[in-house]
Amino acid sequence: MIGSPFKPEIDIPHVWVQDPPKKKGDYWAIYKSYNAMLRKAKGDLIVTMQDYTFTPPDTLERFLFHYKDEPKTIVGAVGNKYADTDWKVKTWQDPRERADQGTYYQSFFNDVELNLSAFPKQSFYDVGGFDEYLDKYSSLCGYDVLDRLNLLGGWDFKLDQTIKSFSTEHGRLPGWEKNSPWHGAYDERRKTYLDNPVLSYLK
Repeated sequence: MIGSPFKPEIDIPHVWVQDPPKKKGDYWAIYKSYNAMLRKAKGDLIVTMQDYTFTPPDTLERFLFHYKDEPKTIVGAVGNKYADTDWKVKTWQDPRERADQGTYYQSFFNDVELNLSAFPKQSFYDVGGFDEYLDKYSSLCGYDVLDRLNLLGGWDFKLDQTIKSFSTEHGRLPGWEKNSPWHGAYDERRKTYLDNPVLSYLK
């Protein structure tokens, strides 16, 4: 399943979900796209993968293995970013990759990133989907679903260092810094989750 403004020109089987229109005051509107894709998802395991990201061929198999073994666990991968598709010029070293904790280990909830991770579909429905209010900002610095799953309880969070992504840098949208939730807006929004971790975007 691919969520994007324009229909992809690819030959492999896929389901295209067009990004919903932005509302007044929206900057990016990607959370609406995530919720739209979740409503169309048929399977029980959701693997998130962002653009410009590449993975080994056994990635889906490994995520499925974890899901069958631990169906209440959300699993994240690790990965680095490069300046070129030859993977020679590394621009970012993943700080989550550790030599002292084995290949599969317990993590903090906010160590899971949507660039490559696997969620049981039920976890999204338990908290009511992504917070579309955050479409007003430009980045995915705040993964609100993970905050709310952590508050709700009952879900586990782990990293599998054998599942790695390789991403190419593609720059940031104009005004990214100005509109990033890192500048206080997301932390302010997070306070509302303490009283209401379950939103109503998914029914």
